[in-house]
Amino acid sequence: MSRPTPSRRRRRGAAALVAVVAALAAVAAGTLSLPLPPAQAAVTATWVRQIGGPGHAGLYAWGAATARDGSILVGDYNNYDVKRYSPDGELLQVIGGKGSGPGQTNQPYGLAVDPTSGVLYVADTIPREIEVYDPDGTPRATWDIDPTGGYYTTRLAVNHDGWVYAVNSQSISRTSPHTVNVYDRTGAFLFRFGRTGTGPGETLGLRGIAIGPEEQVFVLDAGNRRVLVFDRDGAYLRTFGTPGAGPGLLGGDLRGLALDLDNGWVYVSDASDGTVEKLTLDGTPVATLTVPGPDPGTTGGPRELTVGLDHALHVMDYTGQRVLVFSPSGALVREVPAVPEPAPPGGFNQPEGVAVDQGTGQVFVADTFNHRVQRFGRAGGYQTSWGYRGRGTGTAMDYPRGVGVDPADGTVWLNNTRSADVKHYTADGGPLGSFGSQGAAPDQLYYSRGIHVGTDGLLYVPDSGNRRLQVLTRSGDLVWSAPCGQGALTGNYVLFGCTSVDRDAAGNVYAAAPTEDVVYKFSSTGVLLAKLGSHGTGPGQLDGAYGVAVRGDRLFVSETDNNRISVLSLDGAFVGSFGGPGRAHGRFRRPTALALDPQGRLYVTDTGNDRVEVFRVS
Repeated sequence: MSRPTPSRRRRRGAAALVAVVAALAAVAAGTLSLPLPPAQAAVTATWVRQIGGPGHAGLYAWGAATARDGSILVGDYNNYDVKRYSPDGELLQVIGGKGSGPGQTNQPYGLAVDPTSGVLYVADTIPREIEVYDPDGTPRATWDIDPTGGYYTTRLAVNHDGWVYAVNSQSISRTSPHTVNVYDRTGAFLFRFGRTGTGPGETLGLRGIAIGPEEQVFVLDAGNRRVLVFDRDGAYLRTFGTPGAGPGLLGGDLRGLALDLDNGWVYVSDASDGTVEKLTLDGTPVATLTVPGPDPGTTGGPRELTVGLDHALHVMDYTGQRVLVFSPSGALVREVPAVPEPAPPGGFNQPEGVAVDQGTGQVFVADTFNHRVQRFGRAGGYQTSWGYRGRGTGTAMDYPRGVGVDPADGTVWLNNTRSADVKHYTADGGPLGSFGSQGAAPDQLYYSRGIHVGTDGLLYVPDSGNRRLQVLTRSGDLVWSAPCGQGALTGNYVLFGCTSVDRDAAGNVYAAAPTEDVVYKFSSTGVLLAKLGSHGTGPGQLDGAYGVAVRGDRLFVSETDNNRISVLSLDGAFVGSFGGPGRAHGRFRRPTALALDPQGRLYVTDTGNDRVEVFRVS
């Protein structure tokens, strides 16, 4: 999955689960009654309005486990808690919540229950911890697994001796280890096993783990599209599963693994085609279950799985923002909740892209973790939205982190980050086409962020994971490419390269590089002219340089770690800055993308506060 944090070891800010008050989007322009934080040097920033506000779906189903009492535990990925349901779908309890205190989480992922004691374990990936709860949900302990190599722990399993098997694997990073780290009930590290590769016992991306007969450990090797079996001490035993597309085969986006030991079944979820494969314990195909999507003709996005005490299969459908329950025979029994609660119109979940139509003044926002684009009027009122979590054509989106408006015709271009493609829409969301695929070839992208549509008819795309800036035609053909940015910093495995791009009137190109804390300045043909700025917190220095916008002789740069906007000349001389950490207007929590409207007002994607802030800057 995609990771949101664009800071150095900084935990992502909280986002309230509240409906958006419509009036927020239509606040009259004017100066705040409370003064903004003092700006530095020759910059005056006047707050104009807020667009949108926090707006999460009711459930982002991801992790799954079955408690000893038969209740179903669901990891709510973007509401930062664990929800306990009865087997028939009644919400019984909410465990934890956003934060760093006892029992709180910043990104709950995999769940597991000790079959002997009933203790619940939750993998919290951002701070590299495992949260431990008593069977009733009372916080018991927090394990810091960073010192023992808990680089990116996503799935958990527990055997009858209380050994906790923690998957340590990240598919986005090209240098991630792919191991299983093992701890005892006290959190003491015991040993690890697994190695990277394609041979027997080797893996390329672990996305599931479960305890089988005789305490054997079943591991889902998503990169090689197979299941590996080890003994309890990590010795490799065997492999089963056949890669491919179609019934009985393991496809391209494997996400979850669960065992029904009484019936001798293995379940493997595949988000690429919205299916769950049912196999015997030796890998013989039994059946294929289809996970229906939220809209007619679509399929869902199954994640983790758990088998209830009644042998019903509970499928976490992240796309549909629900849990789907299948009988042992494969019939769809129910949805949980019975009526899904989608994110409200105008509400954001960590938006990371903004663009303004210079003709109409309409504002387009990439609502990244709600997997959609939202359009607002020139006064900030909500107008429409499109998109859902998925991969493929049409309005399927996968953590979009860049949006741009074509000055020629007002159409919208979207950098669809995790799917490594660029999508093209009408201003109303009608699909017009797409191009791109994941890789490092000249016409491919890898975890790219940001997009700028130039008056020259070209698309400027920061190909972040490949550490380059690509300039493409509207059909995706390469015009020029140039190195841009550096690799990820320690503690952040998805922030690298350049993240945002804009051009000045002369055609020079500016691209922010957050892990280097500079802005690259290129000529119109890709010649590197300068690197502007340096790392630091002082005037003219940058910390987490993420977004850029250019107007006249001014270069605006957002700083995710300094929580401010710096203003430079086009040669990098310091002009001024404004902002600071906080929730009040004029303060930020991880500001990312920037845009300017025809009147020169600056739009700031205030990602950690789930909003877009608008300023007059002089």
